[in-house]
Amino acid sequence: MPYMLGGRISSAVPGLWGEGFGYRADEIYSLASAANNPKAPPVNASFHILSPHSITHVDAASHIIGDGATIERYFSPTRQNCFYGPVTVAKLQGAGWREVAGATALKIWRVSKTELIAAVRVASGKDTPPNKLFLTVQGVPLNEHGYHDPNFIMVLEPEAAEWLVSNSGFNAWGTSWKSSDFEPGSSDRPVHKILLRQAVLYELLTLHDVPQGEYFLAGVPLLIEGGSESPVAPVLFMSEELSWT
Repeated sequence: MPYMLGGRISSAVPGLWGEGFGYRADEIYSLASAANNPKAPPVNASFHILSPHSITHVDAASHIIGDGATIERYFSPTRQNCFYGPVTVAKLQGAGWREVAGATALKIWRVSKTELIAAVRVASGKDTPPNKLFLTVQGVPLNEHGYHDPNFIMVLEPEAAEWLVSNSGFNAWGTSWKSSDFEPGSSDRPVHKILLRQAVLYELLTLHDVPQGEYFLAGVPLLIEGGSESPVAPVLFMSEELSWT
């Protein structure tokens, strides 16, 4: 059975990063109003207003880097394979959570290079960086909408991110947390900058039900011209699901 990694989108999903809301629908037409207005189209239709960083999304380089590539540039024949192909899903094990100084409600796991290599080894049997890696924590708490609880912060140490980009074929990073950095009080985003040199970033992935291992990714975002991010609903397939003969 394929695994769907796009999180729930509803008006109840809260906005993150000061976005105000995750999703809102504004009516254009409705069957109810058409019943009383013969000139109105007999359909239900709405404007669907999304705050991408509050739902499952892809970040392009331009999200952090001023002259970085925007979403449509990844659709070129030489770069579009960042959206599909073999991907390793790894899950951190154990008790790596630490309290955040001055914010006892927050827990953080800054994943070291050693921890990342160990997680990749368990998931793939290899000690080398994969071309695509999706990472979460086994048993991570979820919020009421089924997303990784934002109070449990999981980010890479810069050294771990550098290990990933040491593979020239590395082109996609994915995390179940809401971002790839946690730098309160700072405008720097070191892990974003390292990973975006080569890869697109998938954030807020729903990975809790996915066993670790190797899959085939189909995760094409909306082709938003000039966009620094875009909503996405990735799907993972097991190898036996790719045969149609």
